[in-house]
Amino acid sequence: MSYDEFAPRLRAADLKKLAEARQAELLADGVELHPVQNTTRKLATHFWGSAWMKQLAHCESGGMCLAPGRTLLRHGCVLDVRISRCCITALVSAEELFEIELHLAPLDDEHLAELARSCSGHIDSLLSLLEGKVDTAVLEQLCHPETGLLPTPADWQMRCSCPDWAEPCPHAAAAIYAAGCLIDAEPALLFTLRGIEPAQLLSPPEKSVELDSAHLSAMFGIELDLGD
Repeated sequence: MSYDEFAPRLRAADLKKLAEARQAELLADGVELHPVQNTTRKLATHFWGSAWMKQLAHCESGGMCLAPGRTLLRHGCVLDVRISRCCITALVSAEELFEIELHLAPLDDEHLAELARSCSGHIDSLLSLLEGKVDTAVLEQLCHPETGLLPTPADWQMRCSCPDWAEPCPHAAAAIYAAGCLIDAEPALLFTLRGIEPAQLLSPPEKSVELDSAHLSAMFGIELDLGD
């Protein structure tokens, strides 16, 4: 059974009042909070934040239910959200106060190497990458909805203290949108979420070259000792 089938319905004004009251109570108890609220239509204004929101729209068109999360975000219900390596944690106020923990699968070595190859020689600096000021072809690779840097629905593992079995539940969806707002302000957080450093995309990993002394000796007609 979906949580929405038995949860009491709250008006937007009631959601906002509850969130404000809970936030005040937590702060009075000495709890450190990092609230996120965004009432704008676009939700993001910079490149990587906008790319995150565009990816969520793609996920939503594929059946991922995210709209209730936008409502909670816009009414100030995300009382705390934090991003660490491959993880988002959040507190979201709704009918009750819910704890959310979201994990993202890190990019595997093969995926990272492929993205690095597509970026090699096309990114002037780390700042250019973080600002999204690179070649259009590179951005298309990095933002490809299935094979790029942004997470697909299959990359997420979600846990919420609410009884809703859906993935994502409205509270998890609110945390995902709130994370996008943080990424909009600090793009490096996207790379943190994917378990990589931005600098890893500036050039592909160097490959060590094995030298065969016997082959080189025969080629040049001299005896070579390459050591260990």
